[in-house]
Amino acid sequence: MTDPKKYWEMKANVLKKGKKFEDAIKIVDKFQRLKKDEKVEDFWHKRAIHCCEIGDYEEAKDALIKDLEINQKRYEPLILLGKILYELKEYEESLEYFNKASEEHSRAHLRNIQKIGQMKNVHKFEEAVKYSDLVYHEKTLDYTYWHYRGMTLLKLKKFIEASSCFKTALETDQDNPRILYVLAKSELGAGNKEKAFEILEKICSTNPSNKGKLRIDRDFDQIAEEKRFRVIIGLLNPKL
Repeated sequence: MTDPKKYWEMKANVLKKGKKFEDAIKIVDKFQRLKKDEKVEDFWHKRAIHCCEIGDYEEAKDALIKDLEINQKRYEPLILLGKILYELKEYEESLEYFNKASEEHSRAHLRNIQKIGQMKNVHKFEEAVKYSDLVYHEKTLDYTYWHYRGMTLLKLKKFIEASSCFKTALETDQDNPRILYVLAKSELGAGNKEKAFEILEKICSTNPSNKGKLRIDRDFDQIAEEKRFRVIIGLLNPKL
């Protein structure tokens, strides 16, 4: 088990000995923030985030499970636990928590909508405004959520569902190369070869460095010898 406080304290001391004082100050700031986080209500959630920063996913997982035992009706820890389980290659469990996060997000939204109506009915208009503000400022399930959920589904070979997640992620960032790359994989896995080729042509035209990645990516083995793929990755002249 890695203690984030001890980790960053040791890191700061190493930097000081190496006379890297500016870097050491940044680490000390992080250490001080950790000490403050020990006193906050969502301590276990904060600890999980710090453990993720240093790559201790097992400890982060344990911290989040404790957090969820205390604070059950929050979807942010559920999302983070889904991400951690993905990093630990526990894909079935990861998907389970992403699904729970989506369900809790919907329930939280519905609860706030209902509260608005309830407060209006009893003429507590200031309270109604408060819940209206919560609805207005409510965080959406963002790009990162849909990306990770899609990657989890891709690992589980649920290609159609993975494609749907990646397409949702692209709604906020249409030309994101990372999402387009994995979308091509999921479309190919789902049997949509033509769509996969279109996406690959686009990402290789935009960023030629993708050609090198595609040459060694085993997920594209099934089309590796096809003329169109070889043209896309630059191994064949399109005029031949």
